[in-house]
Amino acid sequence: MQSVIVIPTRNRAAIAKNAIRSVLDERLDGVRVMVSDNSTLETDREELAGFCEWLDDSRLRYVRPPESLAMPAHWEWAIEEALASYDDASHFTYLTDRMMFKTGGPREVLDVAARYPDRIVSYNHDRIVDHVRPIHVDHYPSTAKLWEVPTTRLSWLVSQAAFHHGLPRMLNCIVPRAVFDRLRKRFGNVFASIAPDFNFCFRCLDVEDSILFLDKSPMFHYALNRSNGASVSRGEMTPDNADFTANLPVDNSIRNYATPIPQLNTAVNAVFNEYLLYKQESASPRFFDIDFQKYLELNAVEMTEVSDPQLKAEMYGLLERHGYRETPATPRDQNWLKRARSFIGRLKMPPASPGLEFAELEDAIEYVRNSSHSTPQSPSAVRELLHARELPLQ
Repeated sequence: MQSVIVIPTRNRAAIAKNAIRSVLDERLDGVRVMVSDNSTLETDREELAGFCEWLDDSRLRYVRPPESLAMPAHWEWAIEEALASYDDASHFTYLTDRMMFKTGGPREVLDVAARYPDRIVSYNHDRIVDHVRPIHVDHYPSTAKLWEVPTTRLSWLVSQAAFHHGLPRMLNCIVPRAVFDRLRKRFGNVFASIAPDFNFCFRCLDVEDSILFLDKSPMFHYALNRSNGASVSRGEMTPDNADFTANLPVDNSIRNYATPIPQLNTAVNAVFNEYLLYKQESASPRFFDIDFQKYLELNAVEMTEVSDPQLKAEMYGLLERHGYRETPATPRDQNWLKRARSFIGRLKMPPASPGLEFAELEDAIEYVRNSSHSTPQSPSAVRELLHARELPLQ
């Protein structure tokens, strides 16, 4: 099986190098890496191009779009370049520049794809929380099993403000070429809208009856200070967030225009925007009316992370004007909130255990890349939540 791992990057040469190494270090047959550098800073372009040239690895290709592109347009340009350039490849995935595969992670993913070559295979990812000190690591619970999940179930969960890790967002799944052919035939492209990862996700939930979910974390993400989504959750305007905002195809004041509260700038609202926009445009019966109270509650959960007291008060006031009232959570509500926080992966959470704190980022990366640590999860809970069927891994 021939596979291509696309690494889209923009002004993050230093961490993009880590993503590249995490794949090439595996020495896997039939795996190529295409780095698509959309940087606007010449220093980043030169640094990353020079690094790729220095590696002198036949499996690695460095490309640039003809001009600086907004994120959705760049993701679209990169997948078209990969599909055309690697006409012998059967599978493709994205590894963003803030992500790295764990040791052995690519092989795990590719083994499943080889066993089920016609299916989208999604997976989870752990994270290093490195924008605070001490740095800590979050290992997400897993069953280490493979599940077949009806896509209508995933869609319904989103409508209930339960964003599951298995949602296929291209950056957490390996995808057969045939799926891209179906998406292009139906939509004219693979990625569009404002958030290309979730735009891709909801298109897949419509064109596929089910996906496979490998309930493990073969990869991890970090560099939260460079994350556009994480900065939105904290209510901060970082250079990365400013760059993303400047390239929005809509007025920033109504960037989430398909949602009940377009002016609300949260990562949660951005996901709902993609869901509701696709629901409206497609009129697909596979997408459901959202639970408005849970929509309000999940936005409120994210807003606890906003660091500016005045901005936080303004955001809560906006929610309250739309009917939000804070109420004591029932045990069932607590379970829903726990799952919601876990998926968002941007909200402040305590360390998984006292032993997973680090003073230096390099030490945290070394630990996560090579650790076999796993927090068990009940298979019955996954089966019940996802309406899933277990499939053999071997």
